[in-house]
Amino acid sequence: MPIFLIMTFIIAVSCLLVTYRTLASYSGFPLWAKLGILFWLTISWFSPVILRLIRNYNLLNGTTYAIIAKTAYFMLGIVFVLIMLLLVREIVWYVVYAISKNEALSPDNVSLLNRNNLITVILSVIIAFYSAYEANKTPNVIDFTIEDCKIKQDTKVVVASDLHIDMATPLWQIKQIVNLINAQNPDYILLVGDIIDDEPEGLDEKLDELKKLKAKKIYLSFGNHEHYNAPAKWMLKFTNLGFDVLYNTGEQINDTGLFVAGIPDMYSAEPNFEKASYYATEDNFKILMSHSPAIIKQLNEHQFDLTVSGHTHGGQIYPFHYIVKSANGFLAGMYQVNNNRLYITRGAGYWGPPMRIFAPSDITVFNFKRKENEK
Repeated sequence: MPIFLIMTFIIAVSCLLVTYRTLASYSGFPLWAKLGILFWLTISWFSPVILRLIRNYNLLNGTTYAIIAKTAYFMLGIVFVLIMLLLVREIVWYVVYAISKNEALSPDNVSLLNRNNLITVILSVIIAFYSAYEANKTPNVIDFTIEDCKIKQDTKVVVASDLHIDMATPLWQIKQIVNLINAQNPDYILLVGDIIDDEPEGLDEKLDELKKLKAKKIYLSFGNHEHYNAPAKWMLKFTNLGFDVLYNTGEQINDTGLFVAGIPDMYSAEPNFEKASYYATEDNFKILMSHSPAIIKQLNEHQFDLTVSGHTHGGQIYPFHYIVKSANGFLAGMYQVNNNRLYITRGAGYWGPPMRIFAPSDITVFNFKRKENEK
């Protein structure tokens, strides 16, 4: 059994035990109530495993599966928020009790515990619904203007990543993102990985919507999730959609002075900078599409003028921000690393629970402008 499945099981069981023990073990509830709470928590914490089994055995498809998947992941989001609130509450509660020595505030007070548990559950549901709104609303549009003497003509480029389109993605959500990108009137579009999160079969209607993106050219680089889901099929599918897939390749963008290179996700395949930038010249403004931002640490000084990445989702659900930043070295926004400029978009979609907390989705518009040489 792969190590990540073992770790997922261990984490799910641990979270289940912590939440159940806090909510029900000392409650004095009747057996039927405790079993009901246990059932709810078990279904919620193990929802990814349950959904994977449904997919593997083809038990449900289409709209039915989409509704069940979104509901299950939302339940997972609720219990995640719940356990975070419970942990914070317990720490604060014990500190207050230790300082005050007030027996009325004792954590052993079952009546007070039940009341606090109810408040915590209600607060978790409220936060979950708000975070679902944040995840599904129209992404923010972030604008940057970059002036450089290497740029020969003004060019507008939209960068988007992490749509994570799968069987459960609602069609309206893809339309929303496509319409937003098209509304920027881009000259070129860069799709920086994890655009999909499923195999091509069964996604035709959603891909037809994605095909409505409008630009002179649409470039796409592979993220880790393209590699998880039949990458050879996606290479062909994206090409048939009219996208230029950059897989350790690159090209001059007409007469703009821009050169765009794309490499596969560094944790899924071997990036080759030499091949990717083979057709670049010294006077090009070189853009690197790399799904993982950690690639910036492998670049030589001034190797690329701008690297655009995604992958982190900006943490997506707080407090994952700290874990994501620790794992990747970066979170979101613009960085300077070894005289190389790195930009990380938070992504236009989401992965797992349809929720975002303190990590709003976005697309990014880069306005590249010619800068006259200073005398």
